[in-house]
Amino acid sequence: SSDLAAPSVPDTSSQGVAIMASRIAVVLTSLIGVQALTGSGYDPSKPDEPFDTASQALSSWIKEEVVVPRKKDGWQDKFCNCVQNGNIASWFQYASAQYVVDTCNNHDGFVLRSGHMQDRHVEPLQAMMACDTLKVISYCLSHEAPEALPMWQPMCSEAHYTVPACDVACSAAVRVTGGHVAAMLMAAAAVVLANFA
Repeated sequence: SSDLAAPSVPDTSSQGVAIMASRIAVVLTSLIGVQALTGSGYDPSKPDEPFDTASQALSSWIKEEVVVPRKKDGWQDKFCNCVQNGNIASWFQYASAQYVVDTCNNHDGFVLRSGHMQDRHVEPLQAMMACDTLKVISYCLSHEAPEALPMWQPMCSEAHYTVPACDVACSAAVRVTGGHVAAMLMAAAAVVLANFA
């Protein structure tokens, strides 16, 4: 008698084909659902660079070709100053965002050197630069023109979808100071104060 089992033969019966078809349908449905959840409208037959789309939108807002629902208080100059003074990941240290932001002013608009981030899918440093660029823009909009955040959020999300492991909050880059540690310290302080009261 032999200890070797007979090799498995694929089930080609109609039942086996039906099971395989249902599994494929489940996988495809899941993939479509994930795409809907991420908000990605990417169409491989019409490739585009979401960072270019975001940059062009920012440019139209800065040049007032598209109106941001905000009073005319010169927010564009303040926004550009904020972006130009922002820092992003760079080759050996944090560097000025001007490495990727070519232009930011009322006359010429906003020009992003998206070519510096084109390999962000395979180059971790370019991914960090791309993520930091989204963070700087989100931060500066949240401080200088918060009314533009609802306009920015969908474009930022599309770009964010193309950056591996990016943790940008597109609706506002401002995070609660301290995070979980601060929350635990506040809870502990409340317990201590409650015991003394």
